[in-house]
Amino acid sequence: MQRFICILFFCAGASFLSGQDVFVRSDYILTMADNQPVVDGYLHIGVDGRIVRVESGEPVVDASSTLIDARGQIVIPGFVSGHNHLWQSAFRGIASDETLYGWLEGLHWTYGDYFKDGDMYVFTLYGALDQLRHGITTTLNHTQNVAPTYANYMEQFSAGMDAGQHFIYSYVLDREAATPEARRAKLVELIESTEALEGPHACLGFGLHGVGIYRGGERHQEEVAVAKELGLDMQIHYLEEAEQSLEKGQAMFETIREDGGVWEGLVYAHFIHTNDDILTTSVEAGAKMIWNPLSNGRLASGLADIPKYLKAGLAVGMGVDGTASADVCDPFQNMRMGMYALRMRDSSAEVMSCQEVLRLHTIKTAQVLEVDDQVGSLEAGKLADFLIVQPESPIFDPYATLVMASSAPDIESVWVRGVQQAEGGELLLHDMAAVKEEVATRVARIKRDLVAATAEASR
Repeated sequence: MQRFICILFFCAGASFLSGQDVFVRSDYILTMADNQPVVDGYLHIGVDGRIVRVESGEPVVDASSTLIDARGQIVIPGFVSGHNHLWQSAFRGIASDETLYGWLEGLHWTYGDYFKDGDMYVFTLYGALDQLRHGITTTLNHTQNVAPTYANYMEQFSAGMDAGQHFIYSYVLDREAATPEARRAKLVELIESTEALEGPHACLGFGLHGVGIYRGGERHQEEVAVAKELGLDMQIHYLEEAEQSLEKGQAMFETIREDGGVWEGLVYAHFIHTNDDILTTSVEAGAKMIWNPLSNGRLASGLADIPKYLKAGLAVGMGVDGTASADVCDPFQNMRMGMYALRMRDSSAEVMSCQEVLRLHTIKTAQVLEVDDQVGSLEAGKLADFLIVQPESPIFDPYATLVMASSAPDIESVWVRGVQQAEGGELLLHDMAAVKEEVATRVARIKRDLVAATAEASR
């Protein structure tokens, strides 16, 4: 069945070249570039899927080009999500009354052993497509080796290449390989084979998913060494859940520091329950973080002090996390959740502006992921990844309209490399109904296998 899915949906990579120039005319183009005001003008996209210019006024369009009239609508860069587990999209609503470790028990440690060939591909494809129709055009897939084999694990990469959404592949070193050299060689082979591909494709780069700090021994040191040698960022879950963070997590920082693991390539996911020493040391080393408000609220993990982090000089981006811990991958909800929680905490409407939180979920996340030369803002030379949003009400402040008064259903269209991927929430290049049906079939099989195994064990 995995082969059927690949054949049915492998159209996104070939769709990246539009064959003609596209002009998007809007009175509200929010470029997210530094010091760039709202542009009443047009976005010019070349045949290569890159932005030629963003200019005020009216475009000059010839018969060989396409003009999209988006006046009265808001044009923004596609959202960038810096921390995601795309495969989890098949398991929403799991362990709804649990904090992090109870939730992990309810998902990873309950269902993971029953994954079979093709499951990771279909679940990851579903997660990527769901993000795409919600306006997330670039994602960091913080992959996980939940399924039994390395081949199953790598299905996550194949799905990302097929989905049509740009992604960074956060790679887990393969423990099936016998030596550090063999583990490194597998990663290098993946990177080199991807870089050798001809023509445009979905993968913008690679990073490491660091798990060594939770597995003990020399594993963390190996990950740090590989990341530094290959020039990759390493993202780690850190200081997420309150009890574990305060008891063990903060003490763990000494080991991270002694292993050379606090450097400009370190990216924290969550980073809620920190202290001044950890924060200061991280800022001085050039480390960064990804803030995940929806997931942190859902799992009762706590509220990261983002204004304090920003004031200290920490680079901050945003992510919607896995869609079994945030459940709905709506970046509008994610921005509101974070901004409103901070305003409630301080009883102040000046804690974070709408423009600031929108920048966090676009250009600032792209900067944390080091892909801001490609995505995150609408500027000449960058990839033409953008959204056209149709507000429900008259626009007084376009930033406030987006953050306070818009949701994913208000996205009129989603574009990647100048090619339209979705309209009115419906994908144009993929059969989402067929994907959902395949997901449901596979989840039902996993549930049956779990019930059968549980019954067998009780005999």
